[in-house]
Amino acid sequence: MDDKKFLEVSQFLTDSGYSGSKLTSLTPDASFRQYHRLEYNGRNVMFMDAPPDKENLEAFIQISLHLQKLGIRCPKIYNYNLSKGFALIEDLGDMTFTRLLNEDADETALYSQAIHLLAKLHNNPKSDEVKLSYFNWQHFIHEAVLFVDWYLPLIAEKSPPKVVRDDFVYEWFEIYDRLAPLDYSLVLRDYHVDNLMQVDGECAVLDYQDALVGSCAYDFVSLLQDARRDIPKKLFKNMLDLYLSLREDEVERKDFLQHCSIFGAARHMKIAGIFARLWVRDNKPAYMAYMPRVIEHIAKSFRDPKLRRIKNWFQSLDVELRSVSYELSREQILKIYNDH
Repeated sequence: MDDKKFLEVSQFLTDSGYSGSKLTSLTPDASFRQYHRLEYNGRNVMFMDAPPDKENLEAFIQISLHLQKLGIRCPKIYNYNLSKGFALIEDLGDMTFTRLLNEDADETALYSQAIHLLAKLHNNPKSDEVKLSYFNWQHFIHEAVLFVDWYLPLIAEKSPPKVVRDDFVYEWFEIYDRLAPLDYSLVLRDYHVDNLMQVDGECAVLDYQDALVGSCAYDFVSLLQDARRDIPKKLFKNMLDLYLSLREDEVERKDFLQHCSIFGAARHMKIAGIFARLWVRDNKPAYMAYMPRVIEHIAKSFRDPKLRRIKNWFQSLDVELRSVSYELSREQILKIYNDH
């Protein structure tokens, strides 16, 4: 933190009544946000530093307030400065679902909590009464095409020609255009165990600033087809049955599974692209450790007849669908992308 930034942060904390707080920086995540825990008079709060040119703090504030109105547990907002990208928010502690699962917590109980929260959100007719964009075709393909832009060059060891990208977009459009109508709701878009917390026995959510209004299947598949951990088939089935039972008369099972399949496959391709981008562009290779699981999710999606067009598109490239970690040197990687 340079001197100017230090003075700005100090002034913000003083204005917020937290002058002289002990500040502990937390491990950075995949975003450009940084979090710092403040200890002041025996009380902990979280200081969020979200650079305005890279992060949408206003959306985080807006959606936090909306979730609170809906009765969804998320961090309370104490103070913020949009022009600086600073916010003081509630410190929900350290009990992420990831940590609890690593400590052998009851897997079924935790996932059931997360499914109940989703159903509560989706059953609320006011969940989409917020000024957000709809997750339409443009959003859908903007996510999926990250696979072509960032991951495909790694496994092909060259940047693909424009026609490959154009064909990818066309095939996905043909699939997307045949989607059955399904209930729309608030989509948090990053709903997984790293962003879920146990707070006073209740499930709380984090990292929802990219939320949109869209298919109710998106967050379900984000949770249960996670890049971070394997989910037993029986658990997936039980959580599917639980979700549909909680949304009885609202969602048709066949239509919901179609959305899970299509949004899930596109999201896995997006994740592969994002993890590659973090490695190549941002020099953050840690997320590549999850790539074998992501690639396995993509391979499984190719077995679904509904994804035949994307499977055929990929097979026409004569490229192996494989996990890439550190086989290529940094120089080789940069050359691939610089040649694009």
